Amino acid sequence: MNYSERETIEAGLRFKTSSGPVVETTGVSKHIEPVSLYVHEVVILEDPGKGNTFLHNLDAAEPLSPANASTPAG
Repeated sequence: MNYSERETIEAGLRFKTSSGPVVETTGVSKHIEPVSLYVHEVVILEDPGKGNTFLHNLDAAEPLSPANASTPAG
C-alpha cells in the first residue's frame, strides 16, 4: 500500500517500524514538497520511547492492524 501517496490517514492504525518499535497513527499527516510524498505522525507504544511522536513514511513499516489491510489506497 502506498501510504506516502495518501493525504490523510485514520488514527489508531498500528505498524512495526524497520528499527523495531511498534507505533500507532495519530491521524496527523504532512506533505513533504521536495520529494512529493506524505508522512504521517505516529506515537511509540512501547519502551524505549513510549509516548514519543514523530513523522514517519509508513511505506517503510509493516502494517499490524487488521484495519490496515482493508484500508483503500489513494
